[in-house]
Amino acid sequence: MASCCNSEPRSDTSSAEKPDCCPRCGERGKSVARQTVAGMARLETPAAALAHSEFSLCPSNSCEAVYFADGGIVLEQKDIRVPVYWKDPGIDVPLCYCFSHTRRSIAEQVAATGASSAFAAVSAAVRAGECACDVKNPSGTCCLGDVRQYERALVARREIAAREND
Repeated sequence: MASCCNSEPRSDTSSAEKPDCCPRCGERGKSVARQTVAGMARLETPAAALAHSEFSLCPSNSCEAVYFADGGIVLEQKDIRVPVYWKDPGIDVPLCYCFSHTRRSIAEQVAATGASSAFAAVSAAVRAGECACDVKNPSGTCCLGDVRQYERALVARREIAAREND
């Protein structure tokens, strides 16, 4: 079974060829698999809203829309089962949905030790084929880039603060 975290283009989404714009903010959407949207939607979401074969996600962190499709279908953060990391800056929001690494857990480890093992742990799990990013992560993609970026930003801030205190 192929890992969901590989870099090969997905064959299950053809809307990548015709990028749509978010009907709420106008930001160019990114193609996301129907199974991701269906897995993230709250149970109260009408089935008709999930019947589309092509969905896009709104990457803007200032827009309430998370997913959209033709016909005026828009699912907002309130319609999604989990907090969406690029929409919600909260400290307890997961960056890794498969293995529950939150901003807080990564920040606490960096504060205590100067580093975080989240990226290495997730990388090992991905290599072992244990991830399910395509259905657990609201973006439908691997979290490794987001985890690494957050870790690096925290370590850099910690180093700057240490230099200022010297």
